[in-house]
Amino acid sequence: MKRRFIIFSAALVLHFVLMVIVAEISDRQARKNTEWQLDYSVLDLHDTIAGAIDTMLGHVARTAVRHIGSAQPIPMERMSAGAKELDIDEINVVSRDGRIIASNDPYCMGVVMAGDPVMDEFMQLTNGTVATVSQPFRPHARNPKFRAKYLAAAFPGGNGFVQVGLDERRLYGMLPSILGYIFDEWLLGRTGFFLCSDIESGKLISNPSRHRDEAHSLAGAGYDVAAAAEYEFVADGKSYGKTFVQKLFGEKCYCRAFVFGGHRFVAALPEREFYDTRNMLATIFGAVLFLVIASIAFFLDRIFRDSDRIKAYYKAEDARRARDMAIAANIQESAIPSMFPPYSEERRMDIFASMHTAKDVGGDFYDFYFTGPNRFSFLVADVSGKGVPAALFMMRAKTTIKGIAQTGLPLAETIAKVNDALSLDNDANMFVTIWIGELDLDNGTLKYVNAGHNPPLLIKRDGKRYAEPSFVHDRSGMILGAMPGLKFREYTLHLAPGDLLYLYTDGITEQPDAKGELFGEERLAFSVSEMLSSGVKPIDGGSSHLLTALFAVVMAHGAGTEQADDCTQLVITYNGPMLACKFPPTKDGVASASAWLDAVVKAPQGDMAKLHIMLDEICSNIVKHSGATGFEIDIEIAEEPRSVKITFIDDGVAYDPLSHVDPDITLRAEARPIGGLGILMVKKMASSVSYRRAGDHNRFTIVHVVKGK
Repeated sequence: MKRRFIIFSAALVLHFVLMVIVAEISDRQARKNTEWQLDYSVLDLHDTIAGAIDTMLGHVARTAVRHIGSAQPIPMERMSAGAKELDIDEINVVSRDGRIIASNDPYCMGVVMAGDPVMDEFMQLTNGTVATVSQPFRPHARNPKFRAKYLAAAFPGGNGFVQVGLDERRLYGMLPSILGYIFDEWLLGRTGFFLCSDIESGKLISNPSRHRDEAHSLAGAGYDVAAAAEYEFVADGKSYGKTFVQKLFGEKCYCRAFVFGGHRFVAALPEREFYDTRNMLATIFGAVLFLVIASIAFFLDRIFRDSDRIKAYYKAEDARRARDMAIAANIQESAIPSMFPPYSEERRMDIFASMHTAKDVGGDFYDFYFTGPNRFSFLVADVSGKGVPAALFMMRAKTTIKGIAQTGLPLAETIAKVNDALSLDNDANMFVTIWIGELDLDNGTLKYVNAGHNPPLLIKRDGKRYAEPSFVHDRSGMILGAMPGLKFREYTLHLAPGDLLYLYTDGITEQPDAKGELFGEERLAFSVSEMLSSGVKPIDGGSSHLLTALFAVVMAHGAGTEQADDCTQLVITYNGPMLACKFPPTKDGVASASAWLDAVVKAPQGDMAKLHIMLDEICSNIVKHSGATGFEIDIEIAEEPRSVKITFIDDGVAYDPLSHVDPDITLRAEARPIGGLGILMVKKMASSVSYRRAGDHNRFTIVHVVKGK
């Protein structure tokens, strides 16, 4: 009961704390929504008014185009009469070359628009594809104290155009007829509205229909111009104002205001809508939080009650097995390498191993490690017995073998010393069988010793296919740990690039079926051959489909029976020596790298050209931008499929070129941002590209599949 009280009390406290946070978040979100609605509405209204003015001037300009017909000199008296008839302040006829050839204003005659920083925009009307061009209000060229708006319409075929201008002061009187009563149903959110008044008299031109009889002026609606003056302006179609509070029609509102064309426009959103939004968000989030926290609290309470019952049920069983099984399992798990691939930088070989114990702990083990810069040792072993004693002897044997092997002694002498060490103080008369090999990664020479262990399978690579597996049946030596003073013989074989070796323990070959028939070496060799012929990969990154499939076949053979013994497997593939060379971070270094590529890679001319382009681009980037003290190039050549893998390594600043957004090559060169074309070209040419930061080095890898013969 005490624990339940604590759980639900903590849940209530957590809900209270989260509700405080939710309230703050809801308040901020509601304010954000209010600001957004006011911003959007002000901009939308401003754009609507500007659009209405453009529509009116566009109609006037097109009417003038129809009346005049073409770009031709016209007497000023006729132009003035036309301006008066059209009710505009300025009208100009402009020739195709941008010169004003007729106007109602003598100041404008002969003015050339082409090349003018302000008026050159109208020249696009002469290309025959644009019908009208409009400019916002700008200072009048003759009297900058006043502003005017200009719009032009093209003559047919772009053969000149007519430009009309409207003084901003005349707009003051025209706006009421333009606006009409468009504000009556123009709402913000659910209950917001717009007000518009004459800036001098304060008389309302429009106001919400529901308040039409309550006020006839902005002041009558409750608007305080003085309090709002510092916030109200819109320039160039963008809102720069801040939200302020006014009491309109007796209701507190959040407002934005701006002055345009001699009129004041006010966007207002009642405060109650802000609180409605905030309360709705808080209610929804609060309900969701309550349900989630309550569910978690009940779930935790149920888990604890079930846990108590399970603990009571298994207490006796756990006490009996916990001591020896936990120790044995921990020893065994800590002794076996489990990370694959174990050496991410090593490309000269691939290795994978697996172990499936018959009981909680087993006596099998495998190991691998470097015994020199180019010497790699690997082994599979089988300790006699089961349980904790076998796990302890396994740990002793593994440690002893690795410690002596890494002294650099010849392999046969190493195993002899291991046997002497394991024979001492071996009162339990335990022993271990082992097959250990030492591979020279530069030339494929494999030295090995067999101490009473099952012979491994050697599978040679025959071009694109694997040859039939064969057992390495050299004479086996004695088991280790039986008696000191024994001698062991070292054997040698050569692995070509692509060859693989398969090691195993007797749990694989001695698994019986329901009739007692063992799996056997013959069935093992046949299974390996069939799987490799069908395309099963021996090693694929951090896994081995071959080992997984073989263990499944062994278990299928023993269906209906228990697993007889531990099943341990190891497969190693020799990939051949890796080509590597270092270069200085200079132009000569890049040239040397290109020459080295020609020396070590033989491919069709087209493929070599692509490789050179990619190498030059990547090396040049390293030299120019990385700040590296040098760079290294590693080359691996594969036969199936025929491909070239090149890894560029440098100690420059960390930079992932693949994180750069590809440039849009459909844009014109001057419209594209600088950079990115080189790496885009590499990505297009290569079959695959990858990058990673290893320690303080950049590693950029490209793979090119050779398509030529």
